Amino acid sequence: MHELNTGNLNTGFKAKLAGWGFSDTFAGYLADFSTLIIILLSSIVIYYIAKYIINKVLKRLVDRSSSKWDDHLYEQRVFTRLALLLPALVLKVSLAASISKYPEAIKFIELGLHLYMTYIILLVIVSFLNAVYHIYGELDLSDSKPIKGYVQIGKIMTYLVGGIAMISELIGQSPLTLLAGLGAMSAVIMLIFKDSILGFVAGVQLSNNKMLQIGDWITMPKFNTDGTVIDVSLVTVKVRNFDNSVSCIPTYTLVSDSFQNWRSMGEAGGRRMKRSVLIDLGTIRFIDNMMVENLKLKKLITDEQSEGGNHETNLGLFRVYILNYLRNIPNLNQDASLMVRTLQPTENGLPLELYAFYIPPNWSEFEDFQARLFEHILSVLPDFGLKAFQRPSGRDVQMSSVLPE
Repeated sequence: MHELNTGNLNTGFKAKLAGWGFSDTFAGYLADFSTLIIILLSSIVIYYIAKYIINKVLKRLVDRSSSKWDDHLYEQRVFTRLALLLPALVLKVSLAASISKYPEAIKFIELGLHLYMTYIILLVIVSFLNAVYHIYGELDLSDSKPIKGYVQIGKIMTYLVGGIAMISELIGQSPLTLLAGLGAMSAVIMLIFKDSILGFVAGVQLSNNKMLQIGDWITMPKFNTDGTVIDVSLVTVKVRNFDNSVSCIPTYTLVSDSFQNWRSMGEAGGRRMKRSVLIDLGTIRFIDNMMVENLKLKKLITDEQSEGGNHETNLGLFRVYILNYLRNIPNLNQDASLMVRTLQPTENGLPLELYAFYIPPNWSEFEDFQARLFEHILSVLPDFGLKAFQRPSGRDVQMSSVLPE
């Protein structure tokens, strides 16, 4: 129907020009050229009409919709790029009838149209993949199972297939023939895409085994990396370190090399604190009534803690005090393990270890808490008649020496 109408338009132009006194040859050329211009202008007008409908009518429908997937399709220009196909379709349907006397020109124009349509289809698929990535990014599952690597593989395959289709169109050969020739170059292709292939395989392993996800705090000394994962792509994993620098680690090295993931620390109920202070063995002794009364006056222990004969030494009372002190700290997870214990004595004293879990597992807050806690422990030790072990320095030896008069 379109071809028939175009042919009638061309014939009508030619007859009109002949009636004005033009020769049949010139009238034919001028009619063909005029018809071609009208078809081109019509295809452009159709495109702008479609673009207006997309930007005005479709945009309002998208804004009123409660779902988010259509917003991402619009923002990634899926509909706008689809509209770019309309001029090519109009030209493909109409040109053959309008310039049928020029088979060579039709051949080259159709070749250009095929290449153009293939390119636009590639853009539409890439835009659709971008929209899928953003739609998936709004799901809670996106942090634990990122799909950026899969989307990038999809884009690579799209460009590869599109490139093969365009090259086969240019050389006039079947895509299967071109693929057969590329099979002989598989070794070169494997070398070129080595990082992408390794990254894709590593991404699948990291995702399926739940080894890594966005937001995890990882440590990898080999790459001087200690920070939070902000992006997982096909080739690299980006980590924002604590000094706000960004480390880019090859994805496959996270499978081939070892790294430390601190995610389970938060899942276990907080950041673990396992730290000890060395007690001077020479200061540990049995308690007496005077010591107990002094500790009660300073409100360091209660009557219940001092009675029963369960703690006969000043270190025992000190452990009771520290354990009670830890149980009254709201940021410590009281449902997790919480203990104060002594370890094997060493030549440097008796280690008194504190074991607890701090909430939330923020690094700076945790370090500040630890510092304040052990500052308090060191300052309260003398009240229990205890001292922290410290190797004697030159000044200590000098002060303890008895010099002759």
